[in-house]
Amino acid sequence: MSIKVLVVDDSAFMRQTIKKLLQADPEIEVVGVAVDGEDALKKVEFYKPQVITLDLRMPRMDGLAFLTTLMKTSPLPVVLVSSWAREGTEETLKALELGAVDFVTKPGFGPTEELWQIGEELREKVKAAARVRVDKIKGLPEKEISKVPPALARSDLKILVMGASTGGPRAFQFILTHLAADFPLGILIAQHMPKEFMEIFAARLNNMSPLRVKLAEEDDHIQPGTVLVAPGGMQTRLVKKKDPRGRESIRVQLSRENNLYQPSIDEMFFSVAETYGDQAIGVLLTGMGADGARGLQRLREKGSLTIAESPETCVIYGMPKVAVELGAVEHLLPLTEIPDQICFLISGQKCSAMKKH
Repeated sequence: MSIKVLVVDDSAFMRQTIKKLLQADPEIEVVGVAVDGEDALKKVEFYKPQVITLDLRMPRMDGLAFLTTLMKTSPLPVVLVSSWAREGTEETLKALELGAVDFVTKPGFGPTEELWQIGEELREKVKAAARVRVDKIKGLPEKEISKVPPALARSDLKILVMGASTGGPRAFQFILTHLAADFPLGILIAQHMPKEFMEIFAARLNNMSPLRVKLAEEDDHIQPGTVLVAPGGMQTRLVKKKDPRGRESIRVQLSRENNLYQPSIDEMFFSVAETYGDQAIGVLLTGMGADGARGLQRLREKGSLTIAESPETCVIYGMPKVAVELGAVEHLLPLTEIPDQICFLISGQKCSAMKKH
């Protein structure tokens, strides 16, 4: 049975191009097209699509207004087809926070051949979106809901390292907004996302979280209360370096090299395992594929503490599932319980209690 898709874009050329790109796959059927958000809301009711592809810049009702209304009235998986422009980047990240599942970037106003290059990615993401359960995209709870029992605290922990793919921006937002400004560990995170989006992604997290969040740079130190975001288009690792006086410290090393994922969560986790041994907490969140699973396994083998997001809240239970199958996961928890688990492992207290001190 084919996946029913509604294409929403104010450009007649883009509507027809996206339709052709999608219908090149026999498993996908474009049941309708819409010219803006208002038109789309009517056609959602009429066509009953399983997935929507959405442009953000449209007249009358734009993509963000449409998403807000859709998630309140009849939530559906949405794949954004967005612009590379800086304004488009801001809007894309906002849309992911509102509940969009994933995005594909338009190559601009170049030749038609360039648009066809996004076809495979678009079809893959639409098919992945069709597997997402609607209740996973309605939005995260406003308040932390935790049933985590107290855990034995580890006073020797030095770093929290986390990775995510599909659904990651909202997951990171949830975790980082629950940690206190004086959080005692350094934090390093990797999100599968094109390099053009990473600086604004870090800036948005910085504005939402009490912690300092910045894009990681070469030779950055891991510091308590600071979140380093792995840049896109390269690999981020931690290495031990000596200063001119021979003193050893752990610093960020950035490198450009071919890998399916840039940044690779596995590569980052492996380096943390080698530099910090048993003094890390590793967290693997929602996402397709298997990146991060082997790295989490290495962290656990070294004696570090490991957490993975459970299928209850994962937008896509892919990477955590593989980690569980590898025996890499010590604590399998819904996203709403992960902040408290982190805080318990560090202090024996809930995050709310840590914030008071």
